[in-house]
Amino acid sequence: MKSGTCGKGEENVVITRRKFATTLTGFAASAALAHLEKAWAERAPIRVAVSMDTLAGANVNDARAAYRVWGQEIAKTLALRNAEMLSQVFIPSAELIQMIRSGQVDCFALTALEYASVMNLVDPDCAIIEDYSLDGLDYILLVRNDSAYKRLEDLRGKSLILLHHRDTSMLHIWLSIQLAHAGCPDIDQFFDTSEMHEQVAEVILPVFFRRTQAAGLSRRAFNMAVELNPQLGRELRVISTSPKVIPDGFWFRKDCDPEDRRVFQQSMLRLSTIPAGRQVLALYQSTGFQQRPCSIMNGTVDMIHQYERLHKHGGGGT
Repeated sequence: MKSGTCGKGEENVVITRRKFATTLTGFAASAALAHLEKAWAERAPIRVAVSMDTLAGANVNDARAAYRVWGQEIAKTLALRNAEMLSQVFIPSAELIQMIRSGQVDCFALTALEYASVMNLVDPDCAIIEDYSLDGLDYILLVRNDSAYKRLEDLRGKSLILLHHRDTSMLHIWLSIQLAHAGCPDIDQFFDTSEMHEQVAEVILPVFFRRTQAAGLSRRAFNMAVELNPQLGRELRVISTSPKVIPDGFWFRKDCDPEDRRVFQQSMLRLSTIPAGRQVLALYQSTGFQQRPCSIMNGTVDMIHQYERLHKHGGGGT
């Protein structure tokens, strides 16, 4: 009996020790989790902003209202616990550039021209680029097929309409470089009139109906117009084509918290998987984003630097 009692007592001691160890482990895990939650809550959120220049003429107030609604849903659905869209959402270009330089914003959507001005502050390993522009977009200069114009230089003193769209943020730069290489003055002096319109039809149809002599836009936009109206492809002719460029993207500051960056980056890549994300993409007429190293921007930045050198030395001819 005594022996059996002792055995039973020893078994109780063993169980008690196991329970005690388990309890300690639970307390430790709870304490660690609480500490992690506290650290997460106390860590400054990743701050996100978008340049107004990426809207290219779209209504800023409408876009802000839409982002505030969709942004909350996106943050909730994609578990963006430590990201904060700045209250203005869309920031004027000069103001946003200054905020990047002073470390007030961590993730930012910029045009290529803006990116080139802050690229020394950007994490070189991570650019978030729209999928349709990964291979670059090219710009074209259109005239009527039955016109006498063969080269850009033939359009001196004529009228020009350009597409004002975030995809064409490099269009003016490309044309300026082309004119300078031909010994011609810049766009405002070379053409009799130059206008910008936000609708593709407002750019193409005036050339088609002979109300203006030339139009500048992305080949992508022109191809989409030709799909809807094949006659445009028969009646209009390309006389100049740009190198491939990437007009805009999302970037991160070099010293951005790596885990916050990873989470936000993954959320961008998953936007198309949720309804609110698809609404945001529709606002940008996009289908999704892909991650690439910033070296993908090298050709575009080279064009910007070429443009800056030309203007530093007086631009084109007379």
